[in-house]
Amino acid sequence: MNIRYPIYEGVYRILTMKYATTDKLNDSMKAKVFKYRSDGNTVVAPYMELEPYAENVYLSLSRKNEYGNEDDDCFHVVCRIENVYFSSGQYSRRFLNGENRRDETAAYCRNWIADTLQGAERGAFVRLISIRVFEALGLDTTPLVQAREAYKRRQEQKRREQEEKEAEERRAREEQHQRLLDEQKQKFLDGERITGGMFLEITGRDGFDIHIRTKGTFNRHVRGIDRNGTVSYRKIKGLRTPDFTGCHKAVGDYLAFITTRKGK
Repeated sequence: MNIRYPIYEGVYRILTMKYATTDKLNDSMKAKVFKYRSDGNTVVAPYMELEPYAENVYLSLSRKNEYGNEDDDCFHVVCRIENVYFSSGQYSRRFLNGENRRDETAAYCRNWIADTLQGAERGAFVRLISIRVFEALGLDTTPLVQAREAYKRRQEQKRREQEEKEAEERRAREEQHQRLLDEQKQKFLDGERITGGMFLEITGRDGFDIHIRTKGTFNRHVRGIDRNGTVSYRKIKGLRTPDFTGCHKAVGDYLAFITTRKGK
């Protein structure tokens, strides 16, 4: 079968598609196959054992199922164009034995060049392996390389925009939280009760240091506290009342701390 491949506008190259003949469908062979290394980014071309699957399509065992279930064995599906072989993906035996799967796979490989060029023209992502296959076929890789770079630039732009959006959202949340701290601090100074956790946040922001054991008491036991040191807490039956001496001292010391700071 011959395919007219456009090298540039008005000029075509004829690719001869050589199909496996019926009397060789059961023959296995070995060929150099373009595929991705396990890192998913590097294209390599090792020699692989191939078994015919469809017209110009071969299978190569990738990994056997660890439990011995042959239907779940995984195979590289290898396309052949001229004398160039490349993996189009990995699929289970169960998937490959599906109805019409051989015809669909043969059509995929037969139309691969045209579909790859059309995808590049639409702005779809061009895989590195596609560029390597075009190079091996002696075809012009320019449209593929340009499409790949353009796609990467678009993705990078999207990434930057997303980062800027997330940074702006973080700034907005932080500003809102700081306003909340300002409001809660004013309530505390006005004699209203605030939570122990809020008191720790306010004092921490103001640079006032509280002993770690007192912080633990605030976090575990204090449900509310006011500027007079009045503590509200939940009494747990069977447990003694916590010692809030450190909390009372922290309140008094904090008020003195901010008063002194205002006077500077």
